[in-house]
Amino acid sequence: MKLQLTRDLVSNLSLAVEPHAGEPMEKWESLTRKRHQELLAEGKQPPSNYLVYDTHRDAPVGFALRVGKKASIFLVEKMVAGKKLKIHVGLASGRKGAEKQMPLGTAREEAFKLVEVARKHGTNPKKIADKVEAAELTFGQVWDAYIKHLLEREDDPIKPNSELSVRKARDKFKDWEDRKVRLITAAEVIERFDYHAKTLAHKTAAEAMGRWATAAVNHAIDIEVHDAHAEGRVPALTYNPFTILHAKKKYRSAKQLERDYAKKGIRNPLSFSESVGPFVQAAWEYRRENPVAGDFLILDLLWGLRGDECRTFKWRDRITDAEAVTDRWIDMDKKVARVNDAKNRGDHEFPIGPCAMELLKLRRESQLEGTLWVFPARSVNSEKGHYSDPSVAMNTVKERAGIKVLRGHDLRRTFGAACEKLGFTDRQTKRMLGHGVAAGETLGRYTSPEWADIANRMAKIEELILATAPDVYNALRPRNRARIEGGTEAKIDPARAMRAARRLPR
Repeated sequence: MKLQLTRDLVSNLSLAVEPHAGEPMEKWESLTRKRHQELLAEGKQPPSNYLVYDTHRDAPVGFALRVGKKASIFLVEKMVAGKKLKIHVGLASGRKGAEKQMPLGTAREEAFKLVEVARKHGTNPKKIADKVEAAELTFGQVWDAYIKHLLEREDDPIKPNSELSVRKARDKFKDWEDRKVRLITAAEVIERFDYHAKTLAHKTAAEAMGRWATAAVNHAIDIEVHDAHAEGRVPALTYNPFTILHAKKKYRSAKQLERDYAKKGIRNPLSFSESVGPFVQAAWEYRRENPVAGDFLILDLLWGLRGDECRTFKWRDRITDAEAVTDRWIDMDKKVARVNDAKNRGDHEFPIGPCAMELLKLRRESQLEGTLWVFPARSVNSEKGHYSDPSVAMNTVKERAGIKVLRGHDLRRTFGAACEKLGFTDRQTKRMLGHGVAAGETLGRYTSPEWADIANRMAKIEELILATAPDVYNALRPRNRARIEGGTEAKIDPARAMRAARRLPR
């Protein structure tokens, strides 16, 4: 039916009051009741809704009022790209939501705008609105997508420690999981950062939290911009509220970090005049109780490796060539150790020094036949299979050596300090540490003289470190080198070491 809609007409029409052309409005209710009775008598149901097309000159063609059981709405019908679209305009009247009801004049104006949007994009504006709403991600969805992206990167999947760091950062925003990212304010971000950095005094954790959150939202913005462009709409997310942390200089500078580390006793290499010797001696003696842990601590120091890199070595002759491409291994015949997929994503290969070789021989001789790992787990039922937690050994050796503060990575820093003490260039030091310009370099990329130079430097590092503990040096020194006076030949009997290993609690 076609009528010129008015405000009174819109408010009075319902399923019980249908318009009847040529009849006064006062009779419409009774005439509607009579019509419904006739339909029921014929076995038919009265309509559940009906349309009234507006003939007002200010209304676009196809503008109508649809009257339903609970509410009436404005809509406009239009042919777009060969399809007849029914475009929702707004609520006209209803039992609920009076504050959302749209005035008739406003509805006519909005209908014109929606028709233009439909023509421009060739689709119903409601579909576009639904896509925009769907694109307004919650913070929880942002974290899910970002972590999934990190785990599934083919060329550079996230390391386990980094994944743990991301998840810890996410945990600090548990109450924001259902928040729309678009509605998170910079002020809220600063307040949350300060809470962890100042109130809880966890500055490092707060900085990690901020950086991971920034990266997660940036990833979401990149995806949303591409999706919006493909769908011909405006991106729903363009601003990252976490960038305020950088703008407000909430992250510490390199100098501030060094001051904080010094104040807290963090990142302190062992002192060659005071603590290197006691540490090496204590680790050597501790291997009588726990050969795996004692050997690990000494070799980790002699090689300057990250703890997880050193703990995951396998014997090269006990793995296949295919496994050798990805696993970390020690080749006793070639006197080479290789760390595949180090923290910097490079592959680090280095020659094994003479003292380390002697210790590895003891390590191998003390193991059961066929043992795969250089540092096997105590229990044969271990899921990882290799030694994984040196914290007890580190604390025990630290206390016995009289060292107040010592963290696992400080052994690597001590190795770096040894390189500097020996006068190595920056590039040589980086090469020995397996990062920087030398990351990924392997034996096959060096000439024999170059590899000999690296082996010579490794031997010098060993001697500098072990000379601080004469007993240990004398036990591991090459036979062509003189003993250091003041020490003893403290070589451990392999059979006794094997018995000690078997006595360890499972």
